[in-house]
Formats: sequence, C-alpha cells, structure tokens
Amino acid sequence: MRQVSSSSVELPIHLCAKTIARRLILIVISLTFAGVLSSYFWLSEFPFPASQWFYELFSLDRELNIPAWYSAFSLLFCSGLLKVITVINRKDRHFSYWKTLYFIFVYLSLDEAFSFHEIFIIPSLRQSLNLNPIFFQTWVIPGAILVAFFAFKYLKFWLDLPSKTRYLFLIAAVVYVSGTLGMEMIGGLLIDYFSRRSFITVIGIVIEEFLEMTGIVIFIYALITYLSSLKESIQLKIYISDK
Repeated sequence: MRQVSSSSVELPIHLCAKTIARRLILIVISLTFAGVLSSYFWLSEFPFPASQWFYELFSLDRELNIPAWYSAFSLLFCSGLLKVITVINRKDRHFSYWKTLYFIFVYLSLDEAFSFHEIFIIPSLRQSLNLNPIFFQTWVIPGAILVAFFAFKYLKFWLDLPSKTRYLFLIAAVVYVSGTLGMEMIGGLLIDYFSRRSFITVIGIVIEEFLEMTGIVIFIYALITYLSSLKESIQLKIYISDK
C-alpha cells in the first residue's frame, strides 16, 4: 500500500486471468478430493469417530458447507465482474444483456447458498405423473425450459462477442449445464437403480459438482480476459466519512 496524499491512499489490486484460473482450479481439485474422501467415510463400514463431521463439512451432496459456500462465492465473484462490465458497457447496444446476466448470477449465487431450486422438488408430482427417473429431481424440468429460453434469447448477443470470449463462454456454459442439468438427470437414474447410498451414485455426484465448479472457473477466466480487452485499469473510489 503506497500513500498518495494525506487524505487518500492507493491500494492496487492486480487481476491476472491465468493466475486466478490456476488457483481456482487447485481449489476445485482440492474440494473434489475432500468430497470423495467424505463420501468414502460415509459409505465405509468402519467409519472413524470424526467421519460424520468430515462428511457434513466437505460432502459435495450437502448444502451450507465448504464446497457449497465456495460455489456461492465464486458465482458472486462472477456477478461482480459482470457488474463492472455492465458499467463499462452502459452505452453498448448489448447493455441490457450484460445487466440481466449480472442479476442472473446474483440469483445463482444465492441459490447455491440457500437452494431455492429445491422448492421445485415435488415427490408427489413425480409419483402422480409416473415421471422417468431422469426427472427424479423435478426441478430439472423448469430448469431445462429456462436454459432453452436463455439460449434462444442470448444467441444474438453471444454471436456478437469477440471470438475468444464467445468460445470461452460456450465452453463454460456447456461444462456448467452438463453438471447442473445433465448429471442431475443421470443422478436421478443412478438413485433409482442403485439408491443414493451407493458407490456409483456418489461418483455421479462428484462428477456433477466438479463440472459445475469447473464451468464457473472457465467463466471467470472468460470474464476477466474480456474485461482486460475493455480496460487495462479500473479506478474504484471509496469515500469514507464520519458524517
């Protein structure tokens, strides 16, 4: 921190897309490994005394624990980057698309933390309609509809992006949706055929969460690289007063 004047200080923050992506990938790999260990302890016939505590803390299939909070904060970081891009592109013809993306990721962050989507998990609906096991988690039905609607609405926006950003956005979306929707549907089949407390089902859950977290990392990398093409530096002024 370097003092500029008696009334202000400069606190430079350097965001390197590759460095941030590498560090986030290491976190994702570590959380995935911890999740695999927690599941092994959960399935083990001879658990050690702290196995339940470790499972609740690092399980990839539970809410309000370390992997869930990591995902929530990484999505919130995406929303912050999108907010900056929205401010910079306020005169761009795609301003409304960036702004909507910002709100979408704020919601995704809150949903990751508090699981709002579970409101749409209705076992009685699944039973009464005799739905296929891929719809075991009934929220995937409205989820798939929303994803299709989003893809249709954002097609022109996506095509107008710079080639590198367009390519990275596509990879991030495919990886993330493959985890959130694709593996969630496959997970329904695995639960139906093998039960939730089975090794194969646990592997499906691990793959699902790994894809979700990896998709977010790719999107963060894409946003930072796109942001760097717009501005080399951004001035953020914070005014502090006792009034």
